[in-house]
Amino acid sequence: MTAATWSTDDHSLERHYRKLLLAYPGRYRQRYGTEMITTLLEMASPGQRRPRPGEALHLLASGVRHRLRLPARRPLAVIAAVLLALTMGAFGGAAGSWAGSQTFADLPDDATIARLAQRASGAASDSIQLRVASPWLEESISTTTEVDGAWDAEKARQRFAADGWSVSGITPLGGKAVAFNSDTKSFVDLPMRNSTFSAKSNGLTLQVRGYLTADHGSVHLDGWAQSRPMFLPLIVTGILIGLVVGWLFAAALAYRIVEASAERRRASAGLWAVALAALALPAVALYGNVLRAFRDHGDVGPVFTVHSAFTPGSYYPLGPAWQILALTIAGAVLAGAAIRLARPDSQPKTQEAAIAS
Repeated sequence: MTAATWSTDDHSLERHYRKLLLAYPGRYRQRYGTEMITTLLEMASPGQRRPRPGEALHLLASGVRHRLRLPARRPLAVIAAVLLALTMGAFGGAAGSWAGSQTFADLPDDATIARLAQRASGAASDSIQLRVASPWLEESISTTTEVDGAWDAEKARQRFAADGWSVSGITPLGGKAVAFNSDTKSFVDLPMRNSTFSAKSNGLTLQVRGYLTADHGSVHLDGWAQSRPMFLPLIVTGILIGLVVGWLFAAALAYRIVEASAERRRASAGLWAVALAALALPAVALYGNVLRAFRDHGDVGPVFTVHSAFTPGSYYPLGPAWQILALTIAGAVLAGAAIRLARPDSQPKTQEAAIAS
């Protein structure tokens, strides 16, 4: 079959082939695209308007394989690709974690928190309110209200139940209080009644804890959004996508660096090394949060999330509170500079030289 027997009046088949060739890297299409299109059209049946399914699948698979391929005999490119894929996997997990957290229930506003604290304490006195965020956990709320020794956990539990919350049973808590005896010049233990229960409603969990002596005490209310079933799968999906994207990006960049001048090649490779070094600590932090998210999953407290590593805080003993975010930004800027430096020479390599490289 020759091209002369294939109708040129309808270019739909050629358009379909060109779309399928987008699976191949741009450098490959530039060198071999015309030849491939010509060969495919010569092999087509008269009147054929769409690629055959097996043919289309082969082109897509072959294109992806070429995108994943690294330059031959360049071990540093392999090492860089592995490191970049692992780094992008960590950031992909953070993206999946953030997407999953968007499905969580919203925490109540300050006025609602004040009403919940009053419901827990049964007192009209003001409570101390905090919104707690850390490099490990999703944001949560916490209140403390001073009460007298007559506070009753069962009555507080009934108030939440009457308001439509699903409440647990009451569980005793440990703990002790001490007072200084001026007569004996010593500390003495005070009897305490400590207890806790939880309440759930509309994706929120509240934990109420009361610590009481005979004449005085405090009631603590902690609240957090419950995790959703899709949360962990989204983290895994993000990691897998990040690994693939990282490798694809590394492969494309490796060929780009190879085709650059020697001076640009050295500068770009050096910047990439510094960029990966800057991103190493954030990647380790993100993978650490991945482990916590899976190990401590369950509605027993605020949800462990991956992206929370970017929350300013003392994630590591050394360094400022914002070091994870700062290193991420620095690494991204250095990576951008490395990409910009790795511009191919004005004269592309010959086909034989490209294959040899």
